[in-house]
Amino acid sequence: MKIKKTAALLFALLMFGTGALADEITVIVNGNKIESDVPAMVINDRTMLPMRAIFEELGANVTWIGEEKLIFATEGPNMVVMQIDNPVMSVQRIGEEGIEAVELDTAPFVYNDRTLVPVRAAAEALEATVQWDGETKTVTIVK
Repeated sequence: MKIKKTAALLFALLMFGTGALADEITVIVNGNKIESDVPAMVINDRTMLPMRAIFEELGANVTWIGEEKLIFATEGPNMVVMQIDNPVMSVQRIGEEGIEAVELDTAPFVYNDRTLVPVRAAAEALEATVQWDGETKTVTIVK
């Protein structure tokens, strides 16, 4: 088991570069610092965080369908659908027609048995406001 975790870490470092894990990134939602067993990381200039950490902190119910690698998050009138390795997120709002397809710079992926999603895309899909402070490496989300 330890070999698998070490191999996964080495793979992530090779794939994403050492900068992805080197700097600690803070994510604050409505004044609360998000704590997660997998820390936030930057991939392709996007902050990634485990799906449950971000969606549940924003008050969403999260469903994972492993066979299809699908993520469903619902909160109020909002439904967000993401899929592992798929750079398109679907957003539907109850009472509105159509489904909005949002092209993601970084697709959700699995790291250390956690599904990481782009923080800004997830938060904005649930109608939250997102700010980034590059000096302190802090994402602030208000809903």
